[in-house]
Amino acid sequence: MHLNSLLFVLVIIVICASASQFLQQEWNAWKLKHGKKYQHSEDELFRRKAWEANWEKVQKHNELADQGLKKYRLSMNKFADMTAEDVKSKSCLIPKELPSKTSEVPQMRYRNNVNIPQEVDWRKTKCVTPVKDQGSLCGSCWAFAAVGAIETRLCLKNDELIALSEQQLVDCDTSNHGCCGGFPIDALAYVAKQGVMKSDDYEYTQKKFICEYDPDEAIKLNTTKYYILPGEINMATAVALEGPITVGFGVDIDFFLYLEGIFDGDCAPEANHAIIIEGYGTEKGEDGEDEEYWLIKNSWGEDWGIQGYGKIKRNVNKCDVADMAATIDLIA
Repeated sequence: MHLNSLLFVLVIIVICASASQFLQQEWNAWKLKHGKKYQHSEDELFRRKAWEANWEKVQKHNELADQGLKKYRLSMNKFADMTAEDVKSKSCLIPKELPSKTSEVPQMRYRNNVNIPQEVDWRKTKCVTPVKDQGSLCGSCWAFAAVGAIETRLCLKNDELIALSEQQLVDCDTSNHGCCGGFPIDALAYVAKQGVMKSDDYEYTQKKFICEYDPDEAIKLNTTKYYILPGEINMATAVALEGPITVGFGVDIDFFLYLEGIFDGDCAPEANHAIIIEGYGTEKGEDGEDEEYWLIKNSWGEDWGIQGYGKIKRNVNKCDVADMAATIDLIA
């Protein structure tokens, strides 16, 4: 009996050592893949613990996805060493104590009987710029969302795709707060008045600097109006008839780790991130039921989600996606 107990203990030790070695190899490979370096051993240990917690989360979640119990999958991407506190600090929308002037902005409501397609994907027009990366140093999602929607809508009118400058908005749009956050609707108002320079002429730096806007270099937009879209029916109609729109979204850790599928996971208490809706559609779920989704373009680089894109459950106001939808109308 004593020998059997000893053998059992040895087996447990071997299994634990093997698991520890496996995680160490995975950690080293993950750091190498994402270029992660930490200044101090204490910092690396802290990040390693967060990474292990997320590793366990991802494995359990994807096991459920394999069984058809989850509609989306997660990955150990570049955000996998983030903690819950990190997620809370990543907000790039203006906090509630600094409200936007959205009450002064008109709303656009379409007739209920407007016929729109079952599926829309503006990428098929080749009027969508490559996925961009706002980086980890600047809360500029509001600028990327506004600029991205304008880029496509401008191309749809003029048949020319031009990458526009987010940095101009970060530096020069005084209605927003640079790297400390903003609202896309206020950015649209700024661009409608001032125009916007090309990205090549005013490059993104992940920092706020003195405004270097040159009106002689700016593209002046022939705009009719910018407006808020109340509710997902109006959002879908605007996307179908006119082009991409900007929205706020309540991001929690699952969305940072999102890989693919229709996201219907946990949300932050309020919208803290801005993204672009590039289209919408419906696909069959594991249970054979139709699943409606928004096709979104993020500003976290092509190594997030589906090469920088994702799908979000539609018509349930997922993570407050319908609470601050906005866009701008352009004419050729």
